[in-house]
Amino acid sequence: MICETLAARLRSGGETPAVVDPERTLTYADLDGLSSAVACHLARQAVAVGEPVLVHTRLSRWAVAAMLGVLRAGARYVPVDAAFPAARRELMADASGARVTLTEEVLATLRPARSGWRDGPDAYTMFTSGSTGVPKAVTVSRAALTYSTDARLEYYDRPPRRFLLCSSISFDSSVAGIYWTLCTGGTLIIAGDRPFDVRALVRAGAAHRPTHTLMVPSLYRLVLRSSLPSLTTVIVAGESCPPGLVDLHHQRMPDATLYNEYGPTECTVWSTVHRCAVGEDPVPIGRPIPGTTVSIDGGELCISSPGVVSGGPVYRTGDRVSLGADGLLRYHGRVDEQLKIGGMRVEPAEIEHALMAHPAVLLAGVGVPYRGVAYVVCAEPVDPRALRAHLLDRLPAVAVPTVFERVQRLPALPNGKLDRRALGGPDG
Repeated sequence: MICETLAARLRSGGETPAVVDPERTLTYADLDGLSSAVACHLARQAVAVGEPVLVHTRLSRWAVAAMLGVLRAGARYVPVDAAFPAARRELMADASGARVTLTEEVLATLRPARSGWRDGPDAYTMFTSGSTGVPKAVTVSRAALTYSTDARLEYYDRPPRRFLLCSSISFDSSVAGIYWTLCTGGTLIIAGDRPFDVRALVRAGAAHRPTHTLMVPSLYRLVLRSSLPSLTTVIVAGESCPPGLVDLHHQRMPDATLYNEYGPTECTVWSTVHRCAVGEDPVPIGRPIPGTTVSIDGGELCISSPGVVSGGPVYRTGDRVSLGADGLLRYHGRVDEQLKIGGMRVEPAEIEHALMAHPAVLLAGVGVPYRGVAYVVCAEPVDPRALRAHLLDRLPAVAVPTVFERVQRLPALPNGKLDRRALGGPDG
């Protein structure tokens, strides 16, 4: 089980850096001591095996120590990013059912103490993101987390010596980097408490020379305007990967391998993966990870896996996919976000990808519901007529937006994904 692996790494890691943030470096010995102190604190609070414990911190060394301490206590952690809007934090806290909260202020008062590792059924609870309604809690078992991490160790041939963490603690993309890195004795690099701060990521890259990272494609597109030359493995996930991003990666980062991962929170981080190559359009989401099988029912992807934690042994994803003759899965958008324009079915991502193929367009988004408007973040001024001509070479005329609005940034959900419903809302 994963806790046994973590316990062994913490004991043997000694003075090797485990977590680096802008304020301090924790060695494996430090992380062992602090997580042990957390577990003892929770024991004094009479936290039961399996009980939820709120981890309310920034993306920082404190968050990692608190998560491990909760696992040591046999409980499950519920990470609430302190950088989130107050209303969302309150929703998550109320829905968690936790009676004990770990904050940075509490963690800073803890004194060294020794604790072993208690068994428990579950590892953590995450809340799936949505632009409307109440976020849904997804609880992941320790067995599912063990499977997901073991599959990562089996698939990737190079373990992360230094992993640049670019995900909020409240989203399961952070799980990939944290446990993959710590279970192999590597170093987690945290650039700052705002995971989408490009300048901070580039500064951390120059200072600590990460070998691996994982981020949403829209963030990676911005990062590629600068340079992270030490990277050998780059993973994009969480959004549809534009073909132009793959080509740009191979131009700017020819010595790094780019992977496109796909997976719902309900399936423990990832379910399929693809090693990207130039010229693929659309970019495949690949094949199932070790131990996972997939099927397609009416165009919808269904996943069967030890990582499935919600809805029974098979999880219906709500994602439309196709299986090519090459055995690769390709993603064609959400069942519930497909646009129907002039009698034709069109994916928002298809319009966005076509726009981002224009050299002046950094990011693009269209709203759901669709109002004929495309929002673009540009590196330089661009004539809307040029954008329209560019799209007419790539899309059916009925799918070409009638209005192009240049903006400084696109609205994002807390996990960094494009919030299309905010673009399509009454003020979008």
